[in-house]
Amino acid sequence: MKGIYCGYYDEEMEQDVPLQPSLTEAISFFKSFIWENKSAESSMKVIILQIPDMDDASLQISTLEENKWCISAHASKRRRFLGPFFKRSTFKVFIDKNELETIEIITSFYQNTLEEFTALLENSK
Repeated sequence: MKGIYCGYYDEEMEQDVPLQPSLTEAISFFKSFIWENKSAESSMKVIILQIPDMDDASLQISTLEENKWCISAHASKRRRFLGPFFKRSTFKVFIDKNELETIEIITSFYQNTLEEFTALLENSK
């Protein structure tokens, strides 16, 4: 997919984020992201990869336990001839994924078409 933007939520510190990362940059950012909170009261940190288009897709990556990530993935496609408000949305949450599995999902997000990514979400367990 093209036109992927990256953002993050971290209330404790600024982290160097590439605005429109390539696959290599996105994986590097994921690996170098500082997930640990300095304060127990701080909120959970999140990396967001998103395509802001009429047909859109996004990934939100977060962690509650060390080396276990939760990835919420979303893809929506506008239904032809029905206008922008009639979309078919697919949503999937991947829980307790290790680093390699998370990188695999990021890679699929980058390398697949919207249709292929939607099928991946629909068919994954």
